[in-house]
Amino acid sequence: MVRSLSDISTVLDKIQDVVGTKYVSNSEPIRYSYARNADPILKGVPDIVVRPSSTEEVSRIVKIANETRTKIIPRGGGADLTGGAKPIGDGGIVIDMTRMNNVLDVDLGSRVVTVECGISWSELCEYLRKVDIGYYPGSTGPASGFGATIGGGLSNNSLGGGGAQMYGAVTDQCVGLEVVLPTGEIIQTGARANKYMKRAFSRHGLGPDYSGLFFGDVGIHGIKTKASLNIYPLPEYVGFNTFDIATTSDQRSIERARDVIKKWQHSGVKIHDIYFYTESYARVLKIFQVKKPFITMNIQGGIIFYVTVGNTSRELDENIEHLNKIAKESNIRKLGPTIEEGNLGKWFAEEDGRWQWAHIYWGLLGPATGSLGTCLKTPTDTLPAYVDLYNRWSNENTKNFSKIGGGTADFIVIGCHPHYIDVTGGISLKPKPEQYEMIYNMWKSLLTAQITELGGMHYWMGEIIGHALVDSGALSKEYYQFMINIKKTLDPNKIISPNKFRLAMHY
Repeated sequence: MVRSLSDISTVLDKIQDVVGTKYVSNSEPIRYSYARNADPILKGVPDIVVRPSSTEEVSRIVKIANETRTKIIPRGGGADLTGGAKPIGDGGIVIDMTRMNNVLDVDLGSRVVTVECGISWSELCEYLRKVDIGYYPGSTGPASGFGATIGGGLSNNSLGGGGAQMYGAVTDQCVGLEVVLPTGEIIQTGARANKYMKRAFSRHGLGPDYSGLFFGDVGIHGIKTKASLNIYPLPEYVGFNTFDIATTSDQRSIERARDVIKKWQHSGVKIHDIYFYTESYARVLKIFQVKKPFITMNIQGGIIFYVTVGNTSRELDENIEHLNKIAKESNIRKLGPTIEEGNLGKWFAEEDGRWQWAHIYWGLLGPATGSLGTCLKTPTDTLPAYVDLYNRWSNENTKNFSKIGGGTADFIVIGCHPHYIDVTGGISLKPKPEQYEMIYNMWKSLLTAQITELGGMHYWMGEIIGHALVDSGALSKEYYQFMINIKKTLDPNKIISPNKFRLAMHY
């Protein structure tokens, strides 16, 4: 919908009555600063940006959007790589949730923390670290957790910043939500849906699991304003080792990594994290002099590491012994115990690796780098098939890469609870604006191949992946109609994130 300046001014005046003039703007510099997320390819310029401070303010803004038929797009930290936290097409209101960043309650009896959804994962983890004996929310959010918010993580079923092999995706630890629906009403999910229960302690009960309706919804079903998450004592006994998978070929390295990950996942040992860097990724670390110990290390293949935890030093020693035995039987070489000797597991567990492991890849070519993110979940067995697909796709696009001036296509593998993996990858490019259309088409072709050839289960739906999912025909007619019916019921005026999954086209 094309809106006149007078229409936009009317909406702006109404929102100013809610939040004041300081926290809402339609100035061009502000609007353009919210037109992109972490990827430079996808763009959509809003008409207005507003930063509410409470659930009630969010509700009033949403009601204004319904009255004026203005689309709204909720945004957390803007760390998304697939266009989920900005308009699809220009126009609308971006609701920046980052002023709502408070810890509201820590219930040590039930071991649940309740927060506003605009708080970042790193802020929450730092806060909980100082509570009593020291806690954390199990899975510590995505690798962008310095900026990514709780609401964004829940909206994307995110994982990867630490704890995924033990605790799963961040949504697995959420026991309840407060949500502003697309019509402006406010609801609670989980135990607090019963108005007489004042404590969030369980997600399940009271009939259907309506919390799940808002997990991974990329903002199409409502705006999450508060969330309650399980918390766990910080592990006292932590161990880690890193291994070089040196084989006769990259393919054999991948197969060996798959086998080791499977055996570790099925071992019954408490494994907090499993990470695998492909052989080509390890070469990138050297070429670009990222993680300087790797420049001089004699790395022959891919790199794999684990982080394990125990309740006692004896349990930890037994865990390490068992995991190392699996690695030895798989004929992979253990690196030294220090970071200088290549122990990425130590860097990950004891320093800032859990927040930085992805930055060293996406930032290689500078701030204008295009990532073409393709993160997805898949059974561990399918890892070699994804390598084959990446290699085939890269070969088919050699001419396009040469036009762009080069690029690197690769991924990192993360072990996930209980027995699957996250293939976190994409293509690092430094494109020129005139190349965006070509790159978009390349990107979508890779996503479509992952979806249709291997049944890839992407979780960053955002703009391009959600569209690729629908355009590929992967969703059955009945399933897609089910999505449309839910969206139509919750959002009759097509207000909130209306163009995701192309839903607005169908009602």
